[in-house]
Amino acid sequence: MSKSGSDGYRPSKQARSVRSEQLLLEAGEALFAENGYQSTKVTDIIERSGCSTGTFYHRFTDKEGLARLMIERFIDEADDVIQSLDLNRDIHGDLPQMLAYLAGGLHDSMTERLGVYRASQRLNTLSSDRSADTGVLVAPLEAHVMTYLDQYRDQITAADPDEALRHALQLIIMVTLQTRLGAGRLFPRDKAGLTQMLVQASLGLLQQGNRS
Repeated sequence: MSKSGSDGYRPSKQARSVRSEQLLLEAGEALFAENGYQSTKVTDIIERSGCSTGTFYHRFTDKEGLARLMIERFIDEADDVIQSLDLNRDIHGDLPQMLAYLAGGLHDSMTERLGVYRASQRLNTLSSDRSADTGVLVAPLEAHVMTYLDQYRDQITAADPDEALRHALQLIIMVTLQTRLGAGRLFPRDKAGLTQMLVQASLGLLQQGNRS
């Protein structure tokens, strides 16, 4: 998905320039996580990275150009991670354990890459350009999870197992993301507590009523 001609970014193939670019991206992501996208200035990124002002503006037009490249690369990497997720029942044993694994993994990913999610959230309020929207990852994640539905179907009593699993996944993603971004203050803040709550809520969707 990454676009070498992305607005606000000029790529380079020179090893030294590539390293400087990576330092700037890492600094930006760390600062977005710590202070938020809006509160982070280009001068903050330059200072944290150890690069020069000229190096920044040789690579990026502005902070948004850096953020967009960061998000695009994250989406490319995350797509590979999604496809490698192993949700086999032979490994996880039952539906609650699989859901706990999934919720815990999303929590870890969103915590580790919080700067990306903060930048994406802010840019999405400014533009309809989906290239900066981490939400594009929901569809491939949903498609991947649904390939395991038959392995857990006997533990799902909702009238429409397919719809119930999709809703459970959407619940896990939405609550985890909002909690990581600082919203949802009534939800547990720790990973174990949040994961347990999400599993119970998901099971409420998946095991309601009886199949017709």
